[in-house]
Amino acid sequence: MTGPITQNPNIVHIDERRRTADLTVQWRPELNSQTHPVSANNAVDVFICGQKAFAEIAKDIEAAEDSIDLVCWGFDPGMELVRETNDKVKKDEQGWPRGQHFGSLLDAAAGRGVAVRLLIWYDRLGSAKQNNMPGYTGDQRTGYWIDKTTTRREDMAALGLNSPPPVLGRQDMRSCEQQRHDYCVEWWRRVMAPAEKGDIRTRIEVRLRGGSSSDEVRESLGCKGNEEDLPSSAAGSAGGLATEKMLLERFPTHHQKTILIDYAWKEGAKAVGYVMGLNSVTDYWDSEDHEFDTPLREVDWARKTATAAALPKSRDVSRDPLQDYASRIQGPALQGVQRNFVKAWVRAGGSVGSRDQDALPPKLKAFASPGSIIQIVRTQPQEGSDKSIKNAYWQAASFARQYIYIENQYFYYESWVRHLKETRARFMKGLQKASRPPQMLHLIAVIPSPEDDGMIPRTYDMVKSLGEADSMPNQDKGMKAIGRKWERWSQLPEDKRLDPDNAPVWNAVYATARQVAAPVKNHMTGELEGLGLKVLIARLVTQNKGKPMPRPEQDFRQIYIHSKLMLIDDACFTLGSANMNVRSMAVDSELNMITDDHLKAKDLRKRVWGMHAGGYNKSAGGEGGPVAIKSAFADWQKVMELNKKIVDQGRSESMTGFVIPFEDEREIYFRHG
Repeated sequence: MTGPITQNPNIVHIDERRRTADLTVQWRPELNSQTHPVSANNAVDVFICGQKAFAEIAKDIEAAEDSIDLVCWGFDPGMELVRETNDKVKKDEQGWPRGQHFGSLLDAAAGRGVAVRLLIWYDRLGSAKQNNMPGYTGDQRTGYWIDKTTTRREDMAALGLNSPPPVLGRQDMRSCEQQRHDYCVEWWRRVMAPAEKGDIRTRIEVRLRGGSSSDEVRESLGCKGNEEDLPSSAAGSAGGLATEKMLLERFPTHHQKTILIDYAWKEGAKAVGYVMGLNSVTDYWDSEDHEFDTPLREVDWARKTATAAALPKSRDVSRDPLQDYASRIQGPALQGVQRNFVKAWVRAGGSVGSRDQDALPPKLKAFASPGSIIQIVRTQPQEGSDKSIKNAYWQAASFARQYIYIENQYFYYESWVRHLKETRARFMKGLQKASRPPQMLHLIAVIPSPEDDGMIPRTYDMVKSLGEADSMPNQDKGMKAIGRKWERWSQLPEDKRLDPDNAPVWNAVYATARQVAAPVKNHMTGELEGLGLKVLIARLVTQNKGKPMPRPEQDFRQIYIHSKLMLIDDACFTLGSANMNVRSMAVDSELNMITDDHLKAKDLRKRVWGMHAGGYNKSAGGEGGPVAIKSAFADWQKVMELNKKIVDQGRSESMTGFVIPFEDEREIYFRHG
């Protein structure tokens, strides 16, 4: 297959007497190191879920002395980064604000003289649909539209910087939500207003940026060595108008999520930054407990979740729990975060100054050698079709030997699976030639139910390619039925095949699915024969431990996976903003960090696996050796099946952790990018 060339060739010297050689594994895309430097002596901390990540961000913002640069997909000024419940208030009657809101944190920083710059993706149609800037692009509630021509004058004193949560009744909660919306509207009007003559007050500077141009997207999609990224112009919904190709070319976004604080202040001595998947919008706050319902998450005012839809209108419930990550970085790797911001800021019309110089600040903290070796990688069609995130996924996966763990919001990038299977085939062939025993690779993928029907076909291609087509039984059955029709047609005499009445209806979704090679699976061991690969695909569910829902089966709800994490062999991990789909690998701007810090990787694996599988038996993987990983994989399978029985039968007994097998019953014949 075609694909990026990522391996940096090295000369290896072999000891002729011992017939051995010493070499290092290349986890990162080193061929991109001229534009994306690999730097040592960094410190990195990884936070699971928004509660811990946003609390740390709030502390760093409060300590900022010189500059705060945020790159956002969206920004919600009314979002509380640190949230607390009020003991005087009933649990189901907590309301906004539950802590200091993001807008006021930035206001306070600007008031101290800190230069605050906020760079946000904005598209008139796309932002209206996504409402990525509450108070500017829309309301959190259905049917409430913003009138930007008038100003609502509310008593803003009640919305002060440190307002405690008020004591609320149910009607007051709705009034409180109105106050929240009014605060957001007022905040945007204030920060977006042009400076008046003689105005020397400290201001937050906001720049909005649209996505890449259609020409830039087409070039990125079709550049040499990446032909597998070309989207389809067929199998679209809405009468064939909303096709993959059209949606990708006409609606690219800027999806990066970074924060950089005091990068050049005191020659970099206080610099700290974040690379994350978390959006700066209230929906993305959750704790590792993933409670079924909590006043600390936002109320599902629009009643979009299945849980809210099942309840009477008089009973409110929080939005779905959400899983995601953020990395906090100190050290030379921040140069990549800073370069990305400065280039994007200038493209958006912003001005730069002395703090934006490209040189590495001389007093940027250096941690014990080698510290964490980190590379900042991106997708950026606006800069020579930068696809170094894709290169990182290709390169790291090619060296996986024991396990690959993936948590991703959009799991439909089948060309990556083909690459993995090809590298596994070569590796197993090499073992055979060397008379070495087979070595098993365990792939665990944790994904959500596809949020859009148009995402079903590509997700099916992905799971089919991994030998798990039966996890989407109706889509699989539909594709096989079409295949049988074409097989029968191909066996007709030529004159019958030429008769258009005999030809089955051509379907572009099937045309893609039939090209996906489903591997042969050993029904006894689950191994994909010839590849030494075992696959497990899971999703996450949380359980109601409070007031029962109307029906027992409704006492379970999905934990929405917004994560963009790949973790390999306790040796390497990457996380950031990039999903596993064509959009993130070639179309939208994205930014990830990748490191081969094995101690951090091992710690992250133990934390994540221990949380998801609930500490069941040896499911956290112990010290990470081959036997421990094999046992952990088997324990994941066991706990997933135990939890599935509880969920399917609506039992009241407690689940262990959150994992259940991934399944989707939909059958869809159109496709979205």
